[in-house]
Amino acid sequence: MDDMNYVVGRGRLFFGQFRTGTRTPRGQLYFGNTPALSLSQSEDTLDHYSSEGGVRVKDASVSLQNDSSGSFQCDNISLPNLALWFRGYQTTNIEAGSGYASGTVTFSTAVPADGDSVTINGQEITFVAADPSGMEVLIAATIGEQATALANFINDMSTALGVTASVAAAVVTITAVAPGAGGNAITLAKVAATPANITVSGATLAGGTDATETLTNVERGRWYQLGVETALPQGVRRIGSVTIAGVDADSFTIDAAAGRIYIKEDAVDIVDGDDLEVSYGIMAGVDDIVVGRSDTIEGEMTFIANNAAGANDDYFWPYVKLMPDGDFSLKGDEWMTVTFNFEILKRDSMVERQYITRRRAS
Repeated sequence: MDDMNYVVGRGRLFFGQFRTGTRTPRGQLYFGNTPALSLSQSEDTLDHYSSEGGVRVKDASVSLQNDSSGSFQCDNISLPNLALWFRGYQTTNIEAGSGYASGTVTFSTAVPADGDSVTINGQEITFVAADPSGMEVLIAATIGEQATALANFINDMSTALGVTASVAAAVVTITAVAPGAGGNAITLAKVAATPANITVSGATLAGGTDATETLTNVERGRWYQLGVETALPQGVRRIGSVTIAGVDADSFTIDAAAGRIYIKEDAVDIVDGDDLEVSYGIMAGVDDIVVGRSDTIEGEMTFIANNAAGANDDYFWPYVKLMPDGDFSLKGDEWMTVTFNFEILKRDSMVERQYITRRRAS
């Protein structure tokens, strides 16, 4: 007993959820930082007392039941951890998006002459022979190089122009930044000393399409989620411009990132109980989703010690049942944490419930 093992515990906790209908783990995921981890044991006994004298004396005790359990806190609010805490699963929603308006500028035969121009969304871009500045692009040696130079300029100015550009040979494809039919209003024009040297696909971009839906029985002063359907009850995200048939744009506001619209309390062209025909663009994208259910969460769990002081004891539990515990504060001035309780169970007759391995120095 001369060598005391005084321990300040640290380490990493891993969980391997069982495959559905089995007790075979899928491989272990790291929970992330776990500020607290503790174990507890409880014992039920049947005691026997001798009554042969004046005071009863316990003379036998038999253990009837032993329960092992534990709890831990985790401040890594990852999607897999949320799925465990909400006793559900993680999935994704792939949004193809609505159509983006697009058009083309094509250079053919020869590069532009000094002073030729293209106009995109009302902003003129002029080709110059030397020293370009502002809304000017240097005339290139070939039509392919000219297309690349124009596309690069458009992409550098995409926020102001409301479009992006890509190149194939001498053709610049211009695409609206925002999805939907609103992009069809973006103008496209050219001025060329030799008209055949520059051609545009049309007076405006084309091909932008909207999603449409009807919001029924609306009330002023309330928010409405767009894109709600059975397969996606939380609705869509990342919407573009929104129009409501017969309603002025000043009568509502949008939260584009969340896919929501707000009907203003003073909207003069909307009355409570109206049905609104809403059109909007949807950006393509992928969202990660956790679906909360009431699944039983079972698997194996491993704690790999990395102590600040003391010997490192690794713990392995072949079969645990995870259960969420306590509050999960979504707002506050502290780091978010989730708390789990777990029961330590016996997986089968071939293995025990707990294994502790102390690593010896090599």
